[in-house]
Amino acid sequence: MESILLFLWVSSFVAVVIIDTFNRYQFKKNEEEYRRLLDEYLGHGFDIDIMTTYAVFFGSIANYQKIIWFVRLYKGVKMKFTRERYVQPEAYAFVQSLPDSRISWIIKFHRLCIIQGYILAFWLSVCFAIFLLYK
Repeated sequence: MESILLFLWVSSFVAVVIIDTFNRYQFKKNEEEYRRLLDEYLGHGFDIDIMTTYAVFFGSIANYQKIIWFVRLYKGVKMKFTRERYVQPEAYAFVQSLPDSRISWIIKFHRLCIIQGYILAFWLSVCFAIFLLYK
């Protein structure tokens, strides 16, 4: 049982590191496209959340926060910009009307981030199981 847990612990950690490295590479490869999209979006005067605005100062650590606003707009998730006001419908229409060549990499990147999150949660569960085993 111990050796299985240790194998799962090491292999899931390695998987997280590999996916994270790949994610960082993918975002870096598409960073110019992201900046163009952000500039065009802001040029229309659409609402944007504070995390997306300031994530640019956190480098690759905040890549997920950089894209999630656009993913939610693309999927049509109803979001409030303030307590009283929702994000403009035009912002949703803008993102949803983007050609696949401009938005597909963001959707794929989002899926990889979700996969990475699940593997990380699995790794933490295995860490907890090992902790309980050796306690």
